[in-house]
Amino acid sequence: MEYEVRLADGRDRTALDRFYTREGMDFRELSRYKLSAGATKETMYIIAVTQEAVIAALKLDIAEDPGFGNIGYIQHFEIEDELEETDLGARMISKTIEIAEKKKLRALDAVVNDKRQKLIEMYVGSQFQELHREVRLRREFRKRLF
Repeated sequence: MEYEVRLADGRDRTALDRFYTREGMDFRELSRYKLSAGATKETMYIIAVTQEAVIAALKLDIAEDPGFGNIGYIQHFEIEDELEETDLGARMISKTIEIAEKKKLRALDAVVNDKRQKLIEMYVGSQFQELHREVRLRREFRKRLF
């Protein structure tokens, strides 16, 4: 299968929405969610596309850590199920690293659910190191109307 791994642009918004919906996620909610502790300076999506359909995507937020410099935060990395055993994931990570180097980031952090062992292994294979494991808890008091 031929596909292209690239930075998403505004024309990819609908395709990203469809992709994340197939993966059981809400693209609009993912776009609003900020992981980094500092102010996010830039948000982008790296995608793999074939015949105008997104087959893999990840979100990259760039934020400044006051004591360290600019850091990229990778999250919401999803690949179509039938393509998980291919080199697509490695190509997505490679593209992300390329973008990080061009933007002169000091580091890339990836947030991965500990149940996604294959994804963790893929990151480790790309020279990421596990810093720690954490549990994220939330108590909601009222639902958002919009």
